[in-house]
Amino acid sequence: MKTSSYSPRTYVADIIIWSLAGVAVVLWALAPRLEPAFSSFGSSATAIGQILGLVGVSLFAVNLILSARLKWIEYIFQGLNRMYVQHSRYGQIAFMALLFHPLLLSIQYSAGSFLGAAKFIFPSSNVAMDLGIFGLGSMILLIVLTLYLRPKYNLWKWTHKFFGFSFFLGYLHVLLIPSTVSSYQPLRIYVLALAALGLMAFFYRTVLGRFLVRRFHYSVVAVQQLNDTITQVVMRPKGQRLSYVPGQFLFVGFEDPAVGSESHPFSIVSSPTDENLEIAVKNLGDYTARLPQLSSGSSVYLEGPYGTFFSSLRVSNQHIWVAGGIGITPFISKARSLVGDSSQKVDLYYCVKNIGEAAYVDELRQLEQSLQGRFRLFIFCSDVDGRITADYISTTSGGLSDKDIYLCAPPVMIQAMKGQFVKQGINPRRLHSEEFNF
Repeated sequence: MKTSSYSPRTYVADIIIWSLAGVAVVLWALAPRLEPAFSSFGSSATAIGQILGLVGVSLFAVNLILSARLKWIEYIFQGLNRMYVQHSRYGQIAFMALLFHPLLLSIQYSAGSFLGAAKFIFPSSNVAMDLGIFGLGSMILLIVLTLYLRPKYNLWKWTHKFFGFSFFLGYLHVLLIPSTVSSYQPLRIYVLALAALGLMAFFYRTVLGRFLVRRFHYSVVAVQQLNDTITQVVMRPKGQRLSYVPGQFLFVGFEDPAVGSESHPFSIVSSPTDENLEIAVKNLGDYTARLPQLSSGSSVYLEGPYGTFFSSLRVSNQHIWVAGGIGITPFISKARSLVGDSSQKVDLYYCVKNIGEAAYVDELRQLEQSLQGRFRLFIFCSDVDGRITADYISTTSGGLSDKDIYLCAPPVMIQAMKGQFVKQGINPRRLHSEEFNF
């Protein structure tokens, strides 16, 4: 699940992250040295290599903190989905910085020969150097496995746990290697403290998460096929009930041998006032295809809730909802809560390939009748109607200028729709999106 649009808080998060890396560079620049850092080609390459190393370590530490899924971090990014997009982005930047760090340093220490550069880059008897080399090498291996071999989700999650091990080796490298970090105390304290925070976040989430991360325990009450591709799972709390608002999602793990115990993110379909909790899952792979085999009474552990889809600041009580396929799920939860809210007026555009793919249609039509004009349902079948457009929505809903627009659909569809809405003069602050892509 991801969002491609930036919010004001996302820019704030970018500023914070780059500031954390920038402090390390500023402290490096303030460190006393015997000769200017950029006095020759070799010294310039070394200086740039050191700066990239500091930026890479800082961003890697920040990425480990982001991966802890802390609530206050989600608030800064205005949604866990936005945070994960930035997590991926900064991970790539950190990797490139750390990759060029030894390559640039090798220019100064290779004595101008290829053999000297190879000796510098490959393991030797220098423990501090070898720790950095093994850390970077293991990171390269994990990235190749993730990006090019495309392992299954449970294997992908398992391999991601080893990124913390790669960072730990890099942490020891920074701690032991003779450098500006070791000679200038303010820089040393800052870099090691930031790296320690990253490792603490890693241990909190990945190593000790089973004991430290709060989870809610439920049991499966019913499993039903809504159509050929969508499975509905209803769960009852065993103890404390999870509190949430419409539009949020959570991570669900079923303790059932027919499905497997790894956790996956799913939107909540039920209303916050319901005693039971309900999700609806589309068959998109091996794991989701096994969900119909869930047994009643199976234990479930839930982590969350996450997401700020409907909690974003809204300008108007008049809404346009655009759902693409299984993107209907957060709207079902919100629609069920409209019964007691007389202030909102909603037009829901439910986009599917054909009517057989649509779920919850009978319930939505009953809701349309009971709310008497405050809720209108438009089912748009691409097999018959083609692709939905902002022009069509504007015409059908009597204009868009005074409405907030919510979109939950595949990323390609959201990108296209947002572009069309912006061309019609809609302020991007009125466009709220949730994109399933993780």
